[in-house]
This record gives sequence, C-alpha cells and structure tokens, in this order.
Amino acid sequence: MFQVGDILFQRYQLLKSLGKTAIGHQTWLADDLFSPIDLYADSKKQLPWLKWFYNFEQLFRPKVYEKVTVKLLAFNPQLSWEQFKLFEREAKVLQGLDHPFIPCYRNYFEISEKVRNGVSWFGLVEDYIPGESLEDLLEQGKRFSEGEIRKIAIKVLKILIYLHELNPPVLHRDIKPSNLILGEDNNIYLVDFGAVQDQNSVTNISFTVVGTSGYTPLEQFWGKAVFSSDLYALGATLIHLLTGISPTDLHNQDYQIEFEDEGKINPAFKSWLTTLTEIYISQRYQTARDALKALKTGEIAQKNRKKNSLVKSNQKNQLKTKIKLNKTDKSLQVVIPSSQLRLIKKILKLETHLINQNLNLSNVIPLMTVSGLFFIPFSLIVTGIMLQDPSFIMASLEIMGGISFMIIFLVLFLYIISITGSKTCLVLDKETLKIQEKILGFEYNEEQESKNNILGIFIHKLLHRYNVTINTRKMIYQLGNKLTEQEALWLAKEIEDWLN
Repeated sequence: MFQVGDILFQRYQLLKSLGKTAIGHQTWLADDLFSPIDLYADSKKQLPWLKWFYNFEQLFRPKVYEKVTVKLLAFNPQLSWEQFKLFEREAKVLQGLDHPFIPCYRNYFEISEKVRNGVSWFGLVEDYIPGESLEDLLEQGKRFSEGEIRKIAIKVLKILIYLHELNPPVLHRDIKPSNLILGEDNNIYLVDFGAVQDQNSVTNISFTVVGTSGYTPLEQFWGKAVFSSDLYALGATLIHLLTGISPTDLHNQDYQIEFEDEGKINPAFKSWLTTLTEIYISQRYQTARDALKALKTGEIAQKNRKKNSLVKSNQKNQLKTKIKLNKTDKSLQVVIPSSQLRLIKKILKLETHLINQNLNLSNVIPLMTVSGLFFIPFSLIVTGIMLQDPSFIMASLEIMGGISFMIIFLVLFLYIISITGSKTCLVLDKETLKIQEKILGFEYNEEQESKNNILGIFIHKLLHRYNVTINTRKMIYQLGNKLTEQEALWLAKEIEDWLN
C-alpha cells in the first residue's frame, strides 16, 4: 500500500488519502514536484525592480507546489478487464476535455511491479479542486434553498451541454452529490469520469455501479445510456439536495421519484424536477440545452404523460411471478425457477467463467464419455464391414440404438425434472454471495464468494424474454432466463436496492 510521503513517478509526492475501495482503487492528494509555485509572482509584477529581493527571500522559505489529484488502479488478478478499460477510457476522454469546471488532465503513468511488491499500478493525474463535495455538505446537515439548487442546476447543465455536444459526445453516467464539488471559488465542478462513455466506445454491456442506486436511470441497466440519462441523474441529485433524503428512499412502487416539498418551492420548479426524473426517456427533456431553456424561462412543457408504471402501483403485489423473495436488513433470499437446460449444462460442466475460458480436465471427461458411447459401437460397425460379417454389423447397430435410446430417455427425463423442480437460490448477507442449484429440493451445486466481488446487476434480452445476471470478478451468475420485462426490472432493482 502507498503511504503519505511516497513519491510516485519521481514527481508526485502523496499528501493525503482522498478515498479507496476494496477493488484496487485509491485516490490521493499530492504535490507536483515539477510545478513549484512562485509565492511572490504578484509582487514581482507590481514592483519589478525588487525582483532580485523576492527571489533571494524565496530561497529561505519552504517550497510550495501545485496540488494534484492522483487516482491509482492496481492491476492484479482480482481486477476485471472491464475495470482496467474504464480506467484507460477515463484517461483518454479527459485528455480531450477543456472546460473550466472539469478537472484538467495532467498525466498518465505506470508503476512497475518490480517497485510495488509484484503488483503493477496505473496512475491518472488531474487538477485538484479545493472545496467540498455536495455529499459532504449533506452529511454535515446543510439544506439547500430553491435558489441555491437552481444555481447548481444551471452550472451543471452548462457542463453537460459542453460534454454532450462534443464530437463524439461524452456521457458522464455517474452524476451524484459526491461527484459535484463546491469549490472555494463558489463554482460547481463535475469530477470523477470513471464511468464515462463516449460514442466511439459504446458496447452491448450494461452499466450499473453498486453504490449509486437511486441516481441511475433504468435504461442504463440495458447499457443504453443517452443524453437524458445524465439529466435523470442530475434531477435525482437536485431532489436529494432539496429534501436531504437519498433518491433510493423516495422511489414509489413504480420506481418514480416522489418527494414532498411542503410548499417550499415553486410548483413550476417541482414540475421541472419531475420531468428530469421521469421513468420513460420520451417524457424527459431530451437534451441539456432543452432542460436549461425550460429552467430559465419557466416554461415547463405540459405533456400528455402516460402513467409512469413498469408495474402498476395497484397491481404491484399482484405481479404474476414464480420468483420468491425474502428481504431483511441482514439478508436477501431469492428463489427462482432455473433454465430447463441448466441441470444438463451443469452435468457437462458447460458454465460461463470470466477468468478461464479454456477447457480443463473436468470439462473434457464428461464430453469424452458421451462421445465414447457412440464411438465404440461405430468402430464395431466399421470393423464388421471390413470383416464382411452381417451379424456383427447388426449387433453393433443394436448396441448403438440402445445407447442412443438410453441417452435420449435420460435427457428427456432430466429436462422434465428441470421444468418441474429445478430452482436457483440466491442468498446474500453482509459478507457473502451464495448461489445454490437445487432439484426437487436436493442441492446439486453451490457457488460462494465475497459480496465485495460484485461488479453489478445486469439485464439481458433474449428474444422476447429477459435474463438477470450478477457479475462478479470471477463468475457470471444467471438468475432465470424466461422472465418478463416487469419481472426482470423488479428483480434487478430489488437486488441492487438491498446491496445499497
């Protein structure tokens, strides 16, 4: 681990830890030893004939350096490739940004594994923004007035206009109070581009960050973030500032953010906030420029809104589902019907792994056994043909037919049992994630690992049905594969809310 006083890349001296996570991320305040500050610069301009005196005076004073933020990422076996690509993407995107209220990119470097006990580290250096995050201010008990929130909204919208109108456009995808800094100059700065996405890097992988539930719109579950996704996150952030309550605790049964203003804000402003945080993309402002215009003019578009319900409120508890969910403060238990072919895949060890995609001995033996059952009688038939012995050939065909019938019967039997009695059980507690596969109440497989390994909850569309997965650093755990859209959204949201 790094310590205060360490000098990285022969240039950046660490001063104070600003944060770290269990997955190899650290953020530090540091001095840039290559950028000393001239404390007498203004005096030299005003009194140039005394420049020699100020230079002499400065020799006897401790040197002061420009402050920077150093973000570090450990490249170790526990790090997923996606995390490293996001870190690289952040560095690449920041190089192309030039905005007074976005930290300026300074450097990107690697620390050799020979220097840090066999682990390579990558560093990203940005300007340091002195000030406090809006999250820190909320935790200190500060409550923002409507006027203050309007000013914050205008400043952030101007930053989003800049980002969204770049070529290619840049989506921040993680706007929340902790990523908005109220600087000492009273300006608002947008920081932490670790989840940034530009149009050239869009993939089919969904994006969900465990820990920011409430600010992320539902379309990001599908990996389909758009301009108005950042607007939703901004709206959720502004509502948090207004109420002092996390958006996670303000969702109604339809996942729409509802809040009480006790008559303290203008109804038009409340309508504007509600429009920002609509569930349906079509009901939000489509661009930051549209949202800014509406805020400044007070012209809140009156739309024929369809009811905001993924599952209607009065039918939420009547949702037809075979999923059983039991949630407490200490644990979450979900029982869901497994795929009909799940048991067969387990028998043949056809499982999706993130780390090792190669066939190993445990994969090969079952496949060779099944292949051998057919290969042996086939070899006997060929032998019979070569010997021109019809009885030998017929006996071999009978053996092959019997084996084929046995295998087909066994597969059908397993398929029927899977339909009627195969279940996947998810058990989450404060420390562990456990996935159990059961059939007719008997457990035939179990996977278990630390809850801290969870990277995100993902939804995938399979033709007209949906699948929910939990992705960790080691595995992709599948929870059903024939869910309705309502079931998938409900299940993913329930799991993410409990994790947070």
